Amino acid sequence: MRIGFAGLGIMGRGMVKNLAAKGHAVRVWNRTPSRIAELGSGVEGAPTPKALAESAEVVIACVSDPAAVERLVFAPDGVLAGAKPGLRYVECSTISPELVRRVAHAFEAKGCGMIEAPMTGSKLGAERGTLLFMVGGPAALAAELEPVLLAMGSRAIHCGATGQGALMKLIGNAMISFMLEGLCEGLVMAQKGGLPIKTVLDVVAASGFASPYYAFKGDAAARRDFEQHFSIDLLVKDQSLMLAEAGAQRTPLPGLAAIREVFQTARAQGLGQEDIVAVLKTLEQMAGLGQAGA
Repeated sequence: MRIGFAGLGIMGRGMVKNLAAKGHAVRVWNRTPSRIAELGSGVEGAPTPKALAESAEVVIACVSDPAAVERLVFAPDGVLAGAKPGLRYVECSTISPELVRRVAHAFEAKGCGMIEAPMTGSKLGAERGTLLFMVGGPAALAAELEPVLLAMGSRAIHCGATGQGALMKLIGNAMISFMLEGLCEGLVMAQKGGLPIKTVLDVVAASGFASPYYAFKGDAAARRDFEQHFSIDLLVKDQSLMLAEAGAQRTPLPGLAAIREVFQTARAQGLGQEDIVAVLKTLEQMAGLGQAGA
């Protein structure tokens, strides 16, 4: 298919490469055009999101935050301005359910179809084509576009009506917040008590509370590897979106509110562009085990 792709961040680069490898004709728009050349031959650039939409059957968006989606879709040179009846739009960015619904209504008014498909799997999943997509929108349209999603991932789960995919993604990232906070607090306690991190991770892996996530992030923590797979800045953005959605629902989330403040502290210490496991450094500093930047 002729696919337009917007956004070449950590996730987008791998997604585009997999689409091209599966035989799709991919054209890309990125806020920083120089990144398009890094993809190599076979991937063409577009000057604007409008131009991207004008030449595509499907446009996929994977940008950083709600403001980036607003610009991409609704700007005078945005995707909506170039959308013709029959265009399919796939929103993979992590944004609020309300914004997802507003974008969907705008495309439907122009005779286009839209699904949301936020994903999980981190940078490695994007590179390997093993992402999990959480799909919201009309079931028939989700089925129609599933082959496109599976060119970038290993599974797509239809979560329900438009907005339900975004809600599921925010729930998932809230759970990650708790898991990571618990893991890192445990590792700090282990260090202060003289218990080797490897021993902690061995026991966790052999226990009823084992998780592939603990293995992945625990190994990174043990190696002091804070290379970005999913940044602290972006997790705080998602935590804030979840808390805003909870406020609209009048649903208290006291645990997530407290955890967000820990990650906000990490951002204040200059760790925002490090991987989320770097929150370990903030917790270590709180416990008197060194400086957060170390």
